[in-house]
This record gives sequence, C-alpha cells and structure tokens, in this order.
Amino acid sequence: MCIPLCDNAGIAVVLALMLTPGTAPAAAPSAAPASGPAPPLEIQLVVRTVNNFKNRKDVADFFARAKKARVSAVHLNVKQDEDDERPSGQVYYRSRIAPIAAGYERFDVLEAAIAQGRRLGIKVYAWMPQFHDQAAMRSHPEWQMQAAYSGASRTYQGKNNPEFFINPIHPQVQAYQRSLIEEVARNYRVDGISLDWLRFDDINMDTGAYTRELARQEIGIDPLRLDFSAPSPSLAAWQRWRTLKIGAYVRSVRQSVKAIRPGAKLAAFILPPEFAEVGQNLATFSADLDEALPMAYYNDWGRSAQWVNGALMRDVMRRKSPATRVTLTLDGTGTEQENIAILAEVQKSSPQVRAVAWFSAYYWQPAQIERIAAIHRAARKAADVARRQDEAR
Repeated sequence: MCIPLCDNAGIAVVLALMLTPGTAPAAAPSAAPASGPAPPLEIQLVVRTVNNFKNRKDVADFFARAKKARVSAVHLNVKQDEDDERPSGQVYYRSRIAPIAAGYERFDVLEAAIAQGRRLGIKVYAWMPQFHDQAAMRSHPEWQMQAAYSGASRTYQGKNNPEFFINPIHPQVQAYQRSLIEEVARNYRVDGISLDWLRFDDINMDTGAYTRELARQEIGIDPLRLDFSAPSPSLAAWQRWRTLKIGAYVRSVRQSVKAIRPGAKLAAFILPPEFAEVGQNLATFSADLDEALPMAYYNDWGRSAQWVNGALMRDVMRRKSPATRVTLTLDGTGTEQENIAILAEVQKSSPQVRAVAWFSAYYWQPAQIERIAAIHRAARKAADVARRQDEAR
C-alpha cells in the first residue's frame, strides 16, 4: 500500500498546483464545537489475508479479538496487493475470473470473514487493489504498463524492485478489474468495497500504443515527445488527463457496485499530495466515493507526526466532496505519544473524521490490536482535557 517518494515528485507537486487553477490554499480544518466530549474515533483494521488467515479458526480468533477491542470495520485483502507471499492479483475468495491463491482453493476467506462480521457486528469491506496485478499481466502481457525513457517506450518493470503494473487507461484492463469487483458485490454480502492502487507508478507512463493514440486524439499530446524533467503546460495537460481517466474509472466502479449491491459503500485508499506523479487526484473521484482513506504513513515518507493533521488533512479536505467521509489511515509506527497526539488533534480539529483505519503488512498480533485500542482511549482523554482547557479560557 505504500511507495517510496519518486525522483519526479518535486516536478509533479508543481504540476499538481497547475492542475487546480484558482484554488486558494486551504485553511486549517475548523475546530469542533466545545459543547461536550468528543465521540470516540471508531477503530478499523486493514488486514492482509496471506499473513493472517490460513483457516476458519484464524478468522474466528481474529474477529473475536477485534470485537473485544471495539473494532467497527475490517478491510479484508481479498485480492493480493504486493508480490511477496503470493503474486499480486491472485484472490482469496471463490472466483470464476481471477486465479485463486495457492492454499486457498478450498478456503473462502471472504465468506468466513463476512459470517464472523455479521455475528459480531463488525463491518467487512473487500479490499481490492486495482492496477498492480501480476496475475492479470501474466495472462495478458499486452496490458503491462509501458513507460517513456529518453523518447522511447519500454515495458515498465519497476524502479528498485520488480513491479507488475498494468495500464489503468486500457478499456480491457478496466473491464477486467471491474468484473472482479462486480463478482464480489454480486456473490457476497459485503458492507463495502475498498479500492487501492488506483494509479500509475510515475509521471512517464503509460506510453503504450493504445494510450499514445488516445492522448493524441483527446489532448493533442504524444507522451513520447514530452520532457518529463521540467514542468510545462503540456506536461500539466498530460497529468490532468491521466487523473481524469482514473476518476472516470472510479465513477464506472461506483455505478456497477450501486447497481448490484446498493447498500455497499465504495471506499478508496489514497496517497498524499507528495505523490502527485502517480496520476491520482482525489478531487476527480471523491464525489463517487462514500469514504476516502488517506494513507498517513508519516514515518515511511520522512514526515513529522505534525504533517498528518497539517499538510495532509488540509489537502484531503480541500479536494474531497462534502458528502465523502474521511477515515485517516495509519500504520502504527512512531511513538505512542505521536499516535495519541495525532488522534487527539483529529478529534479537536477535524470533527468530521469519525474513524481511523490501521494498516499492518504482517500478522496482527493480539498485543498490537490492544495497543491500538489503548491509543484510542488515551487520545479521547487527551482531546477531552484539551476541550475543557479551551472552555476554561
């Protein structure tokens, strides 16, 4: 779910400003009215299946611990995100479309999780990464992302490690990913679908034949003729075009989900503004989301804890639609004091944020879940102390 800051990040941030002309810098989120204790922030957990669930007992034990910690929702990885324990794109449910991950052929994790969630009153979202998909790329090599290098288009294979991106603009790619979402929405009583990897991996892609021809037709630009090393009006137009394509795809997903399962929520994990080069702009698809989950992994990206409630939340609040709920997403790194301070400030300054999702790339140790519950309790107390101090002034 997280990526390193890219070499083109500085250029892309400049372009991001060019893409939103006339937008004034956002003010800090308004403080909550000091009329009583802040409601507790809900706890959501983001769970990688391959690290946590090998059988039904694992699922039952996890949900029991989640219930004890008052977890309100679980984002369950039903389609592999990274290429570590299993290839990205393999799935953990009964699919007639995508390959089922080895060891899960007879164990439908999504079915087991929904059963436990219904029994215990915990919502279950199907977390479905999109355009990072080795399984799809192996089946359809023509879908693999192409990138510009010195005026030539080459297959994109990653920066520091092998990556398996497929072209988000190609209609066959979109149709395939959407078909998996529709399959889950049709066959499972999920409370929501959580999208992820809604992006390219850098500003110099995709440059395959289909994308080049479409860009020439629609914006009069051949991406292989662009200078990706410096901001320009043409580069800004290219960037905006890519973000609009991602936005249109999310809109099509919303239409599909609502047609099949009207009560299901559509959510998306989103990268912070520092990653503008990947072609993801919340403003282009927030209106089609019920919930936006900004990934606030400040340690991963060399930011301070103050960045979360500062630059990140200001950007999210500026770009999101009024009806879109924001659920801050943290990874639990940093000190106890930092995480408590982040949550307390959220309760004080962003009262519209009602939940925090916690991500772990590994096994959810029982002690980790209890630690998060303790952080939430301490943060609520800290927020109430701050509120009383404000009232006394």
